[in-house]
Amino acid sequence: MELLAPAGSFAAFEAALEEGADAVYVGAPGLNARALTRDFSLAEIDAMIRRAHRSKARLYVAMNSLVKENELPMAVEELAGLEAMRPDALIVQDMGLIRLARRHFSDLRLHASTLMAAHNSLGAAELAGMGMQRIVLARELTIGEIEMIRRRTIAELEVFVHGAMCFSFSGLCLFSSLHGGKSSLRGRCVQPCRRRYSWQKKNVGIRRGGTAGKDGGYLFSMNDLCGIDLLPRLKQAGVASLKIEGRMKSAEYVRKTVRAYRLLLDAHSRGTPEKALLDEVHQLLDEAMGRRRSTGFFLDLHPGEAVSPHLSGNIGIMVGKVGKLDTFSRGGAGVRSVLTVNLRREITLGDRLRLHDERSGERASFTLRSLKAGNRTVRRGSAGQQVTIIVEQDLLPGKRKSFQGSLFRVDVGGLGKEQPVPVGRAGGHGRTEPRPDPRKVERILREMGKTGRESAGPAGPKRSPGSPGYRWWAQVRSFQDMRQRLPVAPERYILPMTRENIALAARMSDTSRSRLSSIVWRLPPVIAEEEISWYASSLAGLIEGGCTDFQLGHWTQRRFFRDCLAAAPGQVRLHGDYTFNILNSMSLHCLHELGFAGLQFSIETDRENLALALAGFRNSSPRTGGEGGCRIGLYVYGRRFVSPRGEVFVLDRGAGVTSARSVVPFSLLEWSRELALLGLDYLVIDFSEGNCKKNMMEFIARFSRRGGNLPVLTGNYDGVLL
Repeated sequence: MELLAPAGSFAAFEAALEEGADAVYVGAPGLNARALTRDFSLAEIDAMIRRAHRSKARLYVAMNSLVKENELPMAVEELAGLEAMRPDALIVQDMGLIRLARRHFSDLRLHASTLMAAHNSLGAAELAGMGMQRIVLARELTIGEIEMIRRRTIAELEVFVHGAMCFSFSGLCLFSSLHGGKSSLRGRCVQPCRRRYSWQKKNVGIRRGGTAGKDGGYLFSMNDLCGIDLLPRLKQAGVASLKIEGRMKSAEYVRKTVRAYRLLLDAHSRGTPEKALLDEVHQLLDEAMGRRRSTGFFLDLHPGEAVSPHLSGNIGIMVGKVGKLDTFSRGGAGVRSVLTVNLRREITLGDRLRLHDERSGERASFTLRSLKAGNRTVRRGSAGQQVTIIVEQDLLPGKRKSFQGSLFRVDVGGLGKEQPVPVGRAGGHGRTEPRPDPRKVERILREMGKTGRESAGPAGPKRSPGSPGYRWWAQVRSFQDMRQRLPVAPERYILPMTRENIALAARMSDTSRSRLSSIVWRLPPVIAEEEISWYASSLAGLIEGGCTDFQLGHWTQRRFFRDCLAAAPGQVRLHGDYTFNILNSMSLHCLHELGFAGLQFSIETDRENLALALAGFRNSSPRTGGEGGCRIGLYVYGRRFVSPRGEVFVLDRGAGVTSARSVVPFSLLEWSRELALLGLDYLVIDFSEGNCKKNMMEFIARFSRRGGNLPVLTGNYDGVLL
């Protein structure tokens, strides 16, 4: 099995190679899913590729961010540059990037990112058919499920074996984006799952902070994944590559973690490792300054040790308790923070530390520059000492002397100093830096209807104000919900594929069956391996019964319809849910070419990006819209935890998946006319969660504006998606 290590710095890159990683992955500049870290330049990546190859290692480039419309020209330039450099693979998520790579840069080897949410053999087979030579599986799978997928696909399988876990299913989290404008699918997650949450009691207002325990805790904060004790089982399951998470982690983390896995992999290849070695590798992982570890979902779909609600989920080693936090204004020079800390472990100048507010869950990081023991300035503090730390920044604005928190070390002094990889005309090794063909780039941009870095063509209204415009699609839970009266007349009802709904459809009389023509049957975004056969047989029955329209939760579910689409084109129409994560015109083209008759644009989008993408899609291919082509829709309305920021949620469980949904509905109703003028064909209103009658009454109040200024979430539409 390949051991694949992360590198977000040159020091981490060198550490990975020195400790025996078979491959290293780094981020493509500006378009990777760790945008909060420093980007390498293309010249630096080129030098790193050659440095890795001299060490008999491989280098993969993660170009795995979702791409906004105005970023497409930059993406083309980067693809051209990477093609000239020949990395060992490109890790991708965005369907538009996949289309560009397959059409224009076919020499690039493609790996499907875990953000593509591949979680069953159906998805793996479809991705392999799209040219993905390796698939990074979702982190929510058991070893048994991984083994079943391996038996049913020709593609290599890669799994995350160590590092941070997300509470949400891989590639489907909108928490950071819709509650803060920073998309996890674009590498800018602010980790709201690491905050502290409390349970809201009936008829009690929202509480901020408080203590853990019965009142709540770090309910979403996952412990780190660790599969080091499961290496033989992962190999037997057919895993080709073991991936360590951590492009934002320190070089020391990379060094210790890679060394631990390398030692144990080599020992397994020689025979059964001795107990002394097992103790050594676990000690190395303890020293790597990660979080508390668990086996994640490898052994159980409901792992009891995956979350420790009473712990903050901070990475690093806890070095002390903070009893006091003072801040002092220095006039025009900013704010100084002074911490009084009771040390539990030694700290040294140069250490990278993180301050954690135990009440709110807020965190702030800094490098230790000034340390005092009593009145003496010291370089080192020892366990048991009370020390004063002075930081030339306002660490946690608004905190007072009653502050109580913890201090963690996340990197050690003296490590992490960058040793730049030599770059230049010859990269320091007698080879001219490869350059992309500018004529090829210009030709591709002209074909896309783009020039320079801006989208060509108007982004304004596609329809005149007097045109009929869009239609409404209503998402409901049952046939009974379709009887509720609305102030709009839905063209279609989106109905989930449940056993109850399918059984009722089968029992309908001939006169009642006419209602089926208005139904779009909805598949969920996650279908477990053992459920595939039920969905396949149920879909066959619905199609045989005359049903024609189906909304897929994951685009790879089109494989269910492969035979039907080939034998009788036009017999069924496939539509995409917003979980397809479409943010640009190239993704729309890609999925339209795969046979989709309708697609919902990403719920994360802002106004400008939606306008540019719709204009780019319509202008570059006029025949894609309307009834005969691909209709584009948008989710515009739909749905108790309490966060430290006052956000309130409900838990909703069904079909094997638990969802956390905001009590305040998401709504773009006030912009419905504007959305029609931009060229959308249909708008989706969702009443499928909770009490349908109550949801519809709330919708009527907001739609008619009779309810006054009722609160809503508007996501990023009226702002900027980062």
